[in-house]
Amino acid sequence: MTRTPAASPPPAPTADLPSEHGTRLGPRLTVVLLAMLWPAQMLTVAGVFTSTSQGAIAQHFQTTQIAWSATIYALVVALATPFVAKAGDLFGRKRVMIAILAAGLIGDLISVLAPNFELMLVGRAIAGLYGPMAALVYASARDVFPPKYVGPATGLIGSSAGIILILCPLAAGWLLDHTGFHGVLWALGGGIALGLLLVLFFVPDIPPTEERVHFDWAGGLLLGGSATALVYALAQGGGTWGWTDARFLGLVAAATVLAVLFVVVERRVTEPLLDVRMLARPGVSTVLAGSAIAQGTFYSAGTMVVFVALYPSIPGVSAGLGWTGTHNAIVGTPAGLLVILVGLAAGVLTRKIDPRLPWRAGLVVTTVGLIAQGFFHHNELQIILAGCLTNIGAGLVLSCAGILLLGVVSHREQGVASGMAVMLTNLMNALTTQLMFTALNSDRNILNGTAFYSDNALSKAYFTLAACMGLALLMSFFIPKVLRPNQIETGTTEQLVSTR
Repeated sequence: MTRTPAASPPPAPTADLPSEHGTRLGPRLTVVLLAMLWPAQMLTVAGVFTSTSQGAIAQHFQTTQIAWSATIYALVVALATPFVAKAGDLFGRKRVMIAILAAGLIGDLISVLAPNFELMLVGRAIAGLYGPMAALVYASARDVFPPKYVGPATGLIGSSAGIILILCPLAAGWLLDHTGFHGVLWALGGGIALGLLLVLFFVPDIPPTEERVHFDWAGGLLLGGSATALVYALAQGGGTWGWTDARFLGLVAAATVLAVLFVVVERRVTEPLLDVRMLARPGVSTVLAGSAIAQGTFYSAGTMVVFVALYPSIPGVSAGLGWTGTHNAIVGTPAGLLVILVGLAAGVLTRKIDPRLPWRAGLVVTTVGLIAQGFFHHNELQIILAGCLTNIGAGLVLSCAGILLLGVVSHREQGVASGMAVMLTNLMNALTTQLMFTALNSDRNILNGTAFYSDNALSKAYFTLAACMGLALLMSFFIPKVLRPNQIETGTTEQLVSTR
């Protein structure tokens, strides 16, 4: 693996931020970091709030299609991310952050005011437009922070999901118990509004990094069509159609053809939506694929708590524990705290050792934790212990994902690479969520228009997610050597092009 200077590179744009000296981050950059943390985690916030209220929403609208509440959101995030990342490069990332947060806020308002489930799904789809926020934040870290702080700041942004996993379930649980799911959704809209204000007033302007003048709409339509066909096929194949139905096989074939056409188009257009040549580099492809599967699976696993803890206990119908939202949040607090602590440790550790080592360790522990949750999810002690095991691994996974990506791409590639990372993570989240529901639907009961699940179905769902995490673990052994955070170039240094 070598790095060679780029041919006559233009000077890298930098954020309009004063330099910080000394060993500490400094008050100005600390405020900026905090202002970036919250909007970057809005995807996780939305996941926690909507998953907490999912059971109540399903019973309120009497629908068996509640899976689409999460799936349509993840799918829109995946499809919008390349366009959002490219727009950030073209028009400046702060401007695009403001635009997508405003659009997402509108979507959340539609969801909370929707009189039926179909209109709620429309709102969820529009709200997905703020999902790519993390891609813009990660790409901006190199321009905002001095070189020695890029790794720790990136790791903290990733591991701050642990804060969400502690505070947001408590808030969502209390709101669900006292105000119903409408109160939870109103609070989610308030969180988006807060993120919008933080970006407006505290995130510095980051100049455009490219001078391209148009988007690759053909590539976007092909990619969108392929992803939509595949996700819908999985949803129907595991539900009413079956895996051998001609409609399922036809949609899978169509998704494959569209994906191939997408690659062909992207290799030929002068302004591609995604750089498939970058994906041809082993370091980039293995990091992006492995991290997308791992993170997408972990976020899917987070929704399992709804069916395990919040669904009612109805003998012969539902194996849920029937807990209140508050009780469930309290039980989950130790596991959420571990994500933060382990993530902080990983941010420091990766400055001294190969980031692939804690990454692999995290995947092993998370896989074992999901298997344990499949066997042990019947009382508070079991859920705490198995959940803590899963989240110890998740702390390493969430923290190391962004750091690994920094180590395999150059500064000029960071925007596109971050966009691909978020897009693939959400696409994998949509896919693993559908696989999870396929396992759940293998043993379900319909009562008053709502699907309830047996204990056997809950176990199968956890084992399915463990298999997905195991796939990410297998892929991790194909990742070539990457740079540690203190070795990467940033927006303030000479630009280099990796031949990795």
